[in-house]
Amino acid sequence: MAKSKTKAENLPDKEVITSELAAIVGKTPQWIRQLTRDGVLKQVGRGKYLLGEAVRAYCEHVSGGKEDDKKPRFIDEKTEHERIKKEKAALELAEMQGELHRSADVEAVMNDMLGAFRQRIRAIPMRLAPELIGQNELNVVKGRLSAALDEALAELADYDPELFRQERARNDSDGGS
Repeated sequence: MAKSKTKAENLPDKEVITSELAAIVGKTPQWIRQLTRDGVLKQVGRGKYLLGEAVRAYCEHVSGGKEDDKKPRFIDEKTEHERIKKEKAALELAEMQGELHRSADVEAVMNDMLGAFRQRIRAIPMRLAPELIGQNELNVVKGRLSAALDEALAELADYDPELFRQERARNDSDGGS
């Protein structure tokens, strides 16, 4: 039994009505009419569209427009916006976990630490001079000076993330950013 050959329909050139096009793209006929008013879709007759041309135009519209336009495409802008939101969320998470600190907080904490260090260093001569005034042993003088300097340097050596949290809380309560 021989099959009869039927000629395949040329779908890209097939004319479809608004409701058929809406069913194909999964939207309502009202949406198709709105896209037509916006100039996205072109009719070949009243309520009629060339299927291939209409589907291509709809797909181009959904993807954000033509890439060869000099205008930014919506999809590119949306992608960039989502990338920035993701980066911001990662930074906020790192900050909450104590892995990242605001520059204003670092500046304030470091200023406090360095100010205290400066005061300790400058106090060493006044504190040790009376003890060392009559000392003739060089090793004793060196040992006392080294101990005093090590004590002052220890203040800089202790990283404490709690200091940054406290500074952040103080800045937030003062209305800082």
